[in-house]
Amino acid sequence: NSHGVCRLQSVIEDRACICGWPTDTLTIDQGQNANNATSVSSHDNKNAASNIHTLLLFIPGNPGVIHWYTDSLAQIVEQLGSGFAARGVSYAGHGVGEEVVGSNDDHKQSFHSENMENKSNEARREDQQKDMNIPWTMDGQIEHKIKWIEKVLEDWRKESASALSTPNLIFISHSIGAHFVQSLLLRRPDILAKTQHVIHLMPFFRFDPPPLQKMFLSSFASQYKYTIPMMKKMTGALSSTIPRNWIDSYLDKVVGLNCTKGRNIALDIFLHPNMVKNHLVLGFQELREVPEQPNDVALRLIGDFCQSSFLFCGNE
Repeated sequence: NSHGVCRLQSVIEDRACICGWPTDTLTIDQGQNANNATSVSSHDNKNAASNIHTLLLFIPGNPGVIHWYTDSLAQIVEQLGSGFAARGVSYAGHGVGEEVVGSNDDHKQSFHSENMENKSNEARREDQQKDMNIPWTMDGQIEHKIKWIEKVLEDWRKESASALSTPNLIFISHSIGAHFVQSLLLRRPDILAKTQHVIHLMPFFRFDPPPLQKMFLSSFASQYKYTIPMMKKMTGALSSTIPRNWIDSYLDKVVGLNCTKGRNIALDIFLHPNMVKNHLVLGFQELREVPEQPNDVALRLIGDFCQSSFLFCGNE
């Protein structure tokens, strides 16, 4: 490795408020003590940031929980060596806890009528409700990612003693994250201008299940007004009747999810009815509206500034 491998890392799983939504974030830097990350001084932060020339920005796929990817991203940064760092973000409304996924009052907003769209921000504030347009729509999630990138770059400029106004950027996306990355780069030419490479891992438009499964998913997506409330109720019933350790054992022995941390995250998010609702509302919009084929126009426009790479694997 021409950069050399730097094994001393700071890996911080944190939370930030973005577009009014508490959102899980991930920060991986080189040259700090991972076991003592909270005691790092501002001087050390500046020294670490000044050595960074390239930031990896990771956008996950739905259900959009960044901490599922922590170990993989840490390994990537370790292999790349000094000068590289990574940042990652969860989706708005996706994660663990009512603060993150929204309260029952937030979820009283309608996701299939004009009620949500016509309700003003002032009315939401009076009702102490979050804007559900952010987690429930692709446009809302794209805006959420743009605000996150702005925050990442602002924090980098504050901490860095480098002459660079911004670091070089490499985007890594998974599944529907590919659509979000392409969309935000087209909306923000200033971010695109600093982007060196875009890497899509199993992008959404590669998803091509067997015909029967495809028909099943399309039917559920088109009838979302009925399927989402039904599946939310099923989740509530499941979480209240089946012991958590039984489901954990099923995920481990039958599904093959042998990572304890991964199973715990899966159980925490998919046993919460409001999280399931957020996941399905967004996911069914993806199925209805995102084309299965790559956007050639977007690829050409982005290609004027940087290369895009695609990794396809399995049926996704």
